Amino acid sequence: MNWGRLYFGSLIVVVGIVLLLDNADVLDAGDVMGDWWPAALIVAGLLMFVSNPGHWAGPLIVAAIGVAFLLSTLEIADVSDFLWPAIIVAVGLMVIFGRGSRSNPTEAGDEVNSFNMFSGSELASHSKEFRGGSVTAVFGGAEVDLTDAVPAPDAELDVFTAFGAVEVTVPTGWQVTLSGFPLFGGFENATAKDTVPADAPRLIINATALFGGVEVKH
Repeated sequence: MNWGRLYFGSLIVVVGIVLLLDNADVLDAGDVMGDWWPAALIVAGLLMFVSNPGHWAGPLIVAAIGVAFLLSTLEIADVSDFLWPAIIVAVGLMVIFGRGSRSNPTEAGDEVNSFNMFSGSELASHSKEFRGGSVTAVFGGAEVDLTDAVPAPDAELDVFTAFGAVEVTVPTGWQVTLSGFPLFGGFENATAKDTVPADAPRLIINATALFGGVEVKH
């Protein structure tokens, strides 16, 4: 399951249900969405942490911002005077302590599982039975390096990007099938497709690009 696809699909369904209930005079859509929209940030932060537990700073900031806004919109606590200064301090700390700490790409193993929102990730797999997985980039980016991997017979990668970009690098000799749904976005399969034999290792990439892009290259 692609967490990004589930997240955005569920968000659209919830908004649709709220609008239907508003038309039925069950509730006021403006009040509900005005009070509860920060919950979307909290859920996004949790998904980011679950898929990238080694990178907790970004998910923590996103979730904390969501909690702070939710406390304000529900009138539980007024944190408006401290919220933006706190965000600025947090970003400054990330810049200071992040400098020079760039590490090698995270080892993905047999499957990729990455959810990025307002952030980015670098993943690499050296598996000889790479099965695929899912990658999400929302207002961010993700790089997946498969140059040292070997795909399993049914390897399939599910990619979702919204206002972001995903880049997948494969070795020469792979047969890559890229398809999906671009909406104000696009796909590019820059691999050498014409020189690949019919029995070459194969990777299927199903992608959704909303105001974003997906590129597959050597």
